Amino acid sequence: MVYDRPIVSRNVCGASTDVAQLPDLPSQATDFWRRARIVDAAVREVAERGYDEATVASIAERAGVSHDAFHDTFGSKEDVLIWAYDAAVAYAMPQILRAFRTERDWQQATADALATYLAILDCDHDWALVCLRELPAAGERARAARDAVREPVLQALRERITQEPGDGVGVDTVLAGLDAMVVDRLRHRPGKPLSARRRELTSFALAPFAGGPREAVIERDVPVPGLPAGRDRIELLLDRGPDARADFELLVQGAVARRDGPTLWHVSVAMAARRAAGAPVPEPVARQALEGLRDAWFFGLPVDERTR
Repeated sequence: MVYDRPIVSRNVCGASTDVAQLPDLPSQATDFWRRARIVDAAVREVAERGYDEATVASIAERAGVSHDAFHDTFGSKEDVLIWAYDAAVAYAMPQILRAFRTERDWQQATADALATYLAILDCDHDWALVCLRELPAAGERARAARDAVREPVLQALRERITQEPGDGVGVDTVLAGLDAMVVDRLRHRPGKPLSARRRELTSFALAPFAGGPREAVIERDVPVPGLPAGRDRIELLLDRGPDARADFELLVQGAVARRDGPTLWHVSVAMAARRAAGAPVPEPVARQALEGLRDAWFFGLPVDERTR
């Protein structure tokens, strides 16, 4: 099936608009594209209308797929939301934990992890709102998925924080308070970056344990979260031919290991286009990218043109 309109309008590194130009992509790629469209449409629909008001019919219509196609891909609305949450977590959690574990000082580690968390939430506020506010409404399985994800973070914090909290406040209470403040900001100040509240939120997070963070802890820059590889980078590597083969293979292998759907999608589209034009492509790498798409996650990150 070929669609004539983009659905994932706010995610230019998403999997939304290229199939119309290349309708003969292999099934792994078209299956991924359909799944990505449904998941992203569900996130947009739930963010705008709430979980209870969003319906399978409205999600399918927004995704540009039939009701049957939806149920061929997902069993229920709850399944889609859990998949979306897993996709966001698969992207975010390694970066948050890496930021936390890199720094030896626990105050700095906590501040860096929080800064990374806010930067990732700023990538897409619809996804942030759905994961933090709407997921519990999706049912017991969704809440269990959330709790399973939170536990490693709580355990890492408990192991590293060397100062007992006051007034019976625990790490889990602080995290719940942070998420409540984030949701309030998303609801009442839409479009405003969460990172702008980094100072306030860092002070809130550390105050029960340390009486407030050191100034240097708040002010230190943290790395921008890694984004999936865009088509410009992939095309550049392919244009360089054998000279860039090793770099291209490493890019694909890394994307497969991370289950990085957007990168693998762009690789598959770029190589399909070259193949259709009669240009040589590294077929083993093409097969690896396609196989990786079978289990790849999709997270609708907007890409600033300056980062492409």
